[in-house]
Amino acid sequence: MENFTRRQALLAGALGLVPTGFLAATTIETTYKATGPWPVATGTSGGHRLYHPQNLGSGGATHPIVTWGNGSWATPDNYPGLLNHLASWGFAVVASTDTTTGTGAEILAAAQHLVGLNTDPASVFHGKLDTTQVAAVGHSQGAGGSINAANDSAGLIKTVVPIAVPAQWMASPGDEFSVADLTCPVLFLSGANDWLISSAATVQGYYDQATAGAGRALLKNAGHNDIQNGGGGFLGYVTAWLRYRLQADPQARGAFAGGAPELPTNSAWQNQALKNLT
Repeated sequence: MENFTRRQALLAGALGLVPTGFLAATTIETTYKATGPWPVATGTSGGHRLYHPQNLGSGGATHPIVTWGNGSWATPDNYPGLLNHLASWGFAVVASTDTTTGTGAEILAAAQHLVGLNTDPASVFHGKLDTTQVAAVGHSQGAGGSINAANDSAGLIKTVVPIAVPAQWMASPGDEFSVADLTCPVLFLSGANDWLISSAATVQGYYDQATAGAGRALLKNAGHNDIQNGGGGFLGYVTAWLRYRLQADPQARGAFAGGAPELPTNSAWQNQALKNLT
């Protein structure tokens, strides 16, 4: 199929002319990179920023919780693309406004705050959250903080997505984290051009330490801060992972588990690996 363009492939696919698997490499990523079906509302509570479905509980839904950790000197305002995107897919997102989240204390406190609102009759979240399904996601310093939050959560946090997690030598005193102590699955994502802070070797080392199920991948042509602003190419697989781990979404699972998971075949990424995922 030399010189077979994407436009030609899409047309041929619609006509049933493309061999099975030709268009499969990014099908799941593309699905979850698109804005989800929930209109999004934002707000604040207890000093935290909130991003959540506008019609909480519509159709009897309960919403998993995602607690977010900012990178150094950043605030939630640096990550509007990702945080709003996750809310559009039905997650209730709570984000610390602290610019130093490496200890994980702020990330865990934010999760606990939102869990508490689920039992508050005066809160819009009352009875609308699935407090048994909580994830910690963070960038850079906050990526290390997300690992600390999970390790300190006594089982509250069920999965972690550290994005551009830094090498240990870069962690400030008190911000050190242990991937080996994680008891929940983890997805490590970074940019292929992030050679200093979160290099391929750094991500590989953390992946090797993870024992409770793990994935890793580097987004081609992406740097350390590409998760900021619109979220770039990270949106699809962050969302799919959270849908897979927190909601048992079978389509999202296909990116990471099963007989032929999508992530390792996606040419937009490199250094992909998956282990111990069901």
